[in-house]
Amino acid sequence: MKKIYLLLLLSSFIGYSQAIYILVGKNHANFDIKSNGNRITNLTNKGIGDSYEIGVAIPIAITRLPFDNPLNYNVGLTLNQYNAESGNIANHYEWKTEFIGVQNTITYSFIKTNHLDLAAKGSFNFGTLLSGSQIINNSYYDVSGHKEFKGVQFTPSLGLQAQCNLSEYAYLSLGYNYATSYNLSNKINEKVYIHNHQLLFGVHLELY
Repeated sequence: MKKIYLLLLLSSFIGYSQAIYILVGKNHANFDIKSNGNRITNLTNKGIGDSYEIGVAIPIAITRLPFDNPLNYNVGLTLNQYNAESGNIANHYEWKTEFIGVQNTITYSFIKTNHLDLAAKGSFNFGTLLSGSQIINNSYYDVSGHKEFKGVQFTPSLGLQAQCNLSEYAYLSLGYNYATSYNLSNKINEKVYIHNHQLLFGVHLELY
């Protein structure tokens, strides 16, 4: 039901937007687990997971010509896999999680030519866990009901994006983001922070 609601919300934006985009890429995450502020485990061996985003880009009118605007507001639906692992000779730990969310992004183009656009990005994402598992040695645990993961996941991020024009109405992009996720619903002492390096490839289509 959540997916249907989010898709309807996205479609309502498309009629008023200037561009649509699809981003696909990889997440390189590690999990920082703390209790009462003290670190319990840091899963520093980054696990690789997939990242998907589909959304709309809306120019923020600060110039007379829309295509000259350096500012854009992007809103999209995201699906992110955050995985990590760690261990030693005696023990092995592994996490696999999948989150769906809504991404809100402001991009500022500091270099803008007819063929190339370089932009800085600031984003925040509100998401929720779709599925999650923890493996300790040979034992499997479902963490979808654990308070460290369930509820609202807030993920601010900063990044850079380069765009290259294919034609007047289409262009490709390559971007990098760094983010840390916080669970806003977790009221217990044990906290899980997900630190993530993200690489994204995008296809963008203008709707003029």
